[in-house]
Amino acid sequence: MKKFIAEMPSYTYAVKGEKLLKSRGFDCKIVRSEKNCGYSLLINTSELNATKAFNILEKNAVPYERGTDS
Repeated sequence: MKKFIAEMPSYTYAVKGEKLLKSRGFDCKIVRSEKNCGYSLLINTSELNATKAFNILEKNAVPYERGTDS
């Protein structure tokens, strides 16, 4: 498993994204962003499932920027 980052524009969107992904079985948590004073979602999953997770965020109008994979 790898860690994928979705940088969120606000804490509210981070919470919304976390609820959406957790309700669909994804292992994720809200963390403070390393780049700025914002928040990010840390998603622990495979490459294929990360693509699914990002698609879920997009389909539910949750804005994010894809961060660096680790």
